[in-house]
Amino acid sequence: MNLLRRLLRLDRPAAPGPPPPTPLSKAHIDAGYRMYWTKLAWDWDAERRATIAQRVMETASAPGFEENALTRRFHVPELDEQAHSGASLLALAEVLRALDAFESSGADE
Repeated sequence: MNLLRRLLRLDRPAAPGPPPPTPLSKAHIDAGYRMYWTKLAWDWDAERRATIAQRVMETASAPGFEENALTRRFHVPELDEQAHSGASLLALAEVLRALDAFESSGADE
């Protein structure tokens, strides 16, 4: 029996598995949203950014809006057909304000 166990390597201890993933923190989630929206909104013209900023603010001020991190429950007219989390939309609002400030400062010239 020992010979069989050795041949099948059943007596060898199991190799340790990979460590468990680190849970997402609010800071990691927010940073990911900001990077995503910056990459997307960078290509929008000023008119589209202003329109979307207005629609995001309307959505964020509606009853029932909450800054949930991951659950996609909120639709923004004229943005896209997807639902977004509250935290994602607030990150989009921040990105749009930052891009507007950047453009207004003339830093892109």
